[in-house]
Amino acid sequence: MKIRLVAGLLFMMSVASAQQMADNVYWVYFTDKNGNGYEIDHPEAFLSQRSVNRRAWQELAIDRRDLPVTQAYVEELEVMGVEVKHISRWLNGIAMINADQQLFEQVLAKPFVDTVAWEPDMNDLYFPPAPNGNRFEPPLITPPGYDYGVATEQILMMDMDFLHDKGYTGKGVWIAVLDAGFRNVDSLPSFEAMINEGRLLGTRNFVNDIPIFRQNSIHGMYVLSTMGAEWNGNMIGTAPHASYFLCMTENPDQETRIEEVAWIEAAEYIDSLGFDVINTSLGYSDFDSTDFDYTYRDMDGKTTYISRAASLTAAKGIIACNSAGNSGDKSWFYITAPADADNTLAVGAVDSTNVIGNFSSRGPSFDARIKPDVVAMGVATCLQSVYGGLARGGGTSFASPLVAGSVASLWQAYPETPAKELIHMIRQSGDSNKNPDSTYGFGLPSFAKVYWSITGVPAQFIPGQMEIYPNPARQHIMIRLPEENMTGSYDLRFLDMSGRILHSQQVSIPGEVYLPDVLMSGLYIVEVKTPRGVYHSRLIKE
Repeated sequence: MKIRLVAGLLFMMSVASAQQMADNVYWVYFTDKNGNGYEIDHPEAFLSQRSVNRRAWQELAIDRRDLPVTQAYVEELEVMGVEVKHISRWLNGIAMINADQQLFEQVLAKPFVDTVAWEPDMNDLYFPPAPNGNRFEPPLITPPGYDYGVATEQILMMDMDFLHDKGYTGKGVWIAVLDAGFRNVDSLPSFEAMINEGRLLGTRNFVNDIPIFRQNSIHGMYVLSTMGAEWNGNMIGTAPHASYFLCMTENPDQETRIEEVAWIEAAEYIDSLGFDVINTSLGYSDFDSTDFDYTYRDMDGKTTYISRAASLTAAKGIIACNSAGNSGDKSWFYITAPADADNTLAVGAVDSTNVIGNFSSRGPSFDARIKPDVVAMGVATCLQSVYGGLARGGGTSFASPLVAGSVASLWQAYPETPAKELIHMIRQSGDSNKNPDSTYGFGLPSFAKVYWSITGVPAQFIPGQMEIYPNPARQHIMIRLPEENMTGSYDLRFLDMSGRILHSQQVSIPGEVYLPDVLMSGLYIVEVKTPRGVYHSRLIKE
């Protein structure tokens, strides 16, 4: 629907106010993407092959939101004197700066410009063919045997040592960090391995011309360390072998809605490059001018610019993690955008005893969805210090990247699991999943539990390592090991999905095993210890 300039000055002022982002900053939508020269069934013209493959791995479609905006529209506005600051292909709009009311009205008079959000035809889809090869790198053959140092608590709370011990350290997974400055990342010990191994894939500043490593803000550096640090004996991140790209979208010298659009442009950019995980330890509710402040009513996942875009990430095959906000002890109290976004993981902060930090923002979203989604250690979190040693810090800013790195290491094990499914499984692994609330969400996640709950085969798992049949089973199972001469009496254990031992016994293999009474209906781990190694398999008890 096109809003026409025919209703008088009062109506025009209300429309203008709705699309004004800050003093002399305005946002408008384009009505279509006609004549832009691109087609969704030729995505190689506007997306990298890695970005296309990410969708293909998850059987996701490319749609018209992925198409670039019509450049002719942008150029026509620039001829009028419009200074375009940011462009969004997902929302099909632009942010213009140094504009006044008169210029804004002239822009709105253009037939291809609107104040109503653009909605594409979602029946127009292209599903790219399945790619060849492996999505991520194989796990480490030899477990790294990390000494987590000061970071031990924040790693062990989410059972991330379990994934690391299995060789899943995020290798081959690409993580984008959208934040403020990343001061001294190029010279601090936690990031030395990342840089030397070429896993710092690049940087881009969407705010100013100062190199991001020389910004006054150190916030982004702190955030990066909780994921990417590899400083054995001092601190290890949750994804120490992932690859990273650093985007500066937050202007530490001001707080305006245009930073939301900088985030959107950055998210679209890293999507086009093929990144898998986004961490955002930022939140928006109050601005420099109270005229542009949001209300709790706006925290519905679809009102703010940034949350509308963030809610699209999972549909692109990306998992976005976001800090819940640090307003739990303030008058605002609630989560901030984009923590309200749908199909993302908003992360609250707990201490090392799993007690909520008083500052951690509370949910739910205004439309009554559970927020935050999960929690992680955001009180006295171990961080890389800007001076070269270690520091501790507090905030949901540091809880979120702990989860983002954990997502990357877990995804390395199950690379074909769709983003939305993995988000759901992570929520369900939380220790409050049976009674989620607006403080803890689904609680503290266990990434070991998620690993065991996925019914697929983990990456690089050797087929036929141990055969169990029938599976699902009711009363008994047969167990066979792959080597023909692997016969004898061995130790067998049944474990629950958190790794707790439920029953142990000696068994003869190959042979029949009756299921112990302690096993109720559900999913379990069967473990057999032999002189050649320990074999694991999943068992579904009916």
